[in-house]
Amino acid sequence: MKPIGKIRRSQVLSGNGPGAIIDFRGENGAPVSVVAAGLEAWDKLSGKRGLLNDQRIHHDQLQAKLQVSGFRLPPVGEETVGREKRQRLLPSYRFPDWHVCPGCKLLQRSRSWGAEIEKPELFCNACSVGRGRRARKTYVVPVRFIVTCAAGHLQDFPWLSWPRHSEGCSRKRPLTLIGEGAGLKGLKVHCTECRAERDLDGALSPGALGKLRCEGRSPWLRSAPCDCSHEPVAIQRGASNAYFPVIASALDVPPFGGSFRDSLDEYWDELVSLDDRKQLPDYVRKRLHPKWPEPNVSADELTSRISRLLNLLDDDDVGDLRPNEHLMLCAGAPGGETFSEFRIRPQALPPEMGGLLDQLVSVERLREVRVLKGFTRLTPAEGGDSSAFVAPLSEGRLNWLPAIEVRGEGIFINFCLRDVIDWENREDVKLRAGEAHSAAERAWRDHNGDDRPFPLDISPRFLLVHTTAHALTERLSLDSGYSTASIRERLYISPGPEGMCGFLLYTSAPDSDGTLGGLSRKGRSEEIGPLLLGALYDLEWCSADPLCSSGILSLSEGSGSAACHCCTFLPETSCEHFNRHLDRAMLIGTPEKPDLGFFRPLLNRNK
Repeated sequence: MKPIGKIRRSQVLSGNGPGAIIDFRGENGAPVSVVAAGLEAWDKLSGKRGLLNDQRIHHDQLQAKLQVSGFRLPPVGEETVGREKRQRLLPSYRFPDWHVCPGCKLLQRSRSWGAEIEKPELFCNACSVGRGRRARKTYVVPVRFIVTCAAGHLQDFPWLSWPRHSEGCSRKRPLTLIGEGAGLKGLKVHCTECRAERDLDGALSPGALGKLRCEGRSPWLRSAPCDCSHEPVAIQRGASNAYFPVIASALDVPPFGGSFRDSLDEYWDELVSLDDRKQLPDYVRKRLHPKWPEPNVSADELTSRISRLLNLLDDDDVGDLRPNEHLMLCAGAPGGETFSEFRIRPQALPPEMGGLLDQLVSVERLREVRVLKGFTRLTPAEGGDSSAFVAPLSEGRLNWLPAIEVRGEGIFINFCLRDVIDWENREDVKLRAGEAHSAAERAWRDHNGDDRPFPLDISPRFLLVHTTAHALTERLSLDSGYSTASIRERLYISPGPEGMCGFLLYTSAPDSDGTLGGLSRKGRSEEIGPLLLGALYDLEWCSADPLCSSGILSLSEGSGSAACHCCTFLPETSCEHFNRHLDRAMLIGTPEKPDLGFFRPLLNRNK
């Protein structure tokens, strides 16, 4: 098997995972288009299958949430199989199957083109000149259009049936794809037998494929087609809506990830797999306690500490890991134990932020595990939408999923809940947030229909926290040395008087050393006050005003809120919600109602 190109390990989770269409350039710049293969194919190319593989990682709570036994890193480097060393590879399959020759314009399936042994590039025999080393090949190009559906299936565009053939045409002679002008109207599919011709104008529109049915194909799995009732839609091969990864992520926070849990590593799989938790005291007394490195710890005490960890994994609320993360970021790690992957330093609040913010924390060290659960096509899975059609990464359910781990630093800010509750209970604030929620739900239903519930509550608290995180990220990128694309947000929001109301801004890197500390230093008391004030002043005027402040620019998203690329939008790698559900009016007010903004008293005091 010949390598056809390279991608970074992190790209497997950001858009090039199983089921994604990836473009490469082969020898002499020849274009090659493939679909990344499913997880079973990873094992076929690996010397050690499943979780026996050396490149694996663990995160106890995330494993319990996703009901798997561990995670595999995308393969990188070499592995030893017997006496042989070989390169670790990610498998893929050719897709789409149809290609067009840039010389003679013939449009045919891959089997009709010339190819060399163990080389993925295809060429046109008729247009290629010469033989041997001096041959000048004309390489064919993968077609631009494919067909998909909301369930994630893929199939080739119906090239053969697209021209309106005359009666009696056998459809056995090749087609041609001729460009005679700009746009899709100038791109015409021509039958060389009956001379029928049809342009591609409107081919990407809903309903353009007529009676064509989804074939239920999953070419990344090589599995048999299944029945599918979803409407097939033609899209461009490299379109941004061809693949949306569905990611689950979690920070490594106490009580897991510490020295106590590390000491249990040898026994952990057996502890988790105990059929009855009542067996735990006997197991600890007979197997674990005699070998425990701390002789002063009794078997009962050891059993109690282990039981607390196992109970957290058995908890019905294990699906939502953020409340525990929020608690640890606010309260810090418990004493008597070291946590090498979680190190925070609480900071004094700047005097001017009193009554607005409740806690400020410099996060000097963190570890995050990001897991690819599946993917969607056409529309992304919004928030915690458990009813979305998530396409599978494997034919059958495996006990592992692909993941990466990153280490870094950040800044955690928690709002003063008492003041937030007073502000969000104001009628004008509730009215504006209600309009944003209704618009977001309406836009969501336009894509997803009425059968599924809208998965988010666009509350005043949500808009406040989310927009503040974006504003501060923009300002931090100017002062910390990190670009906006390298700073990510992690929102902690839940309703009620005891709910969460804060956010973490962090940067990370895949190596074990993490990052250099420039971002966490900006979380110090003397630094964050001017930064946050500067971010709020930046929001008072947008270069797209008055169109932005009036909500006209965000009408295409259905929200009508004051947010656009000029003031609050970030690179999509930084935002958890695809730059949706933002409104700077919730922070600084509107020209007509400046007092609407949560931070307006702060801005008035500092003018």
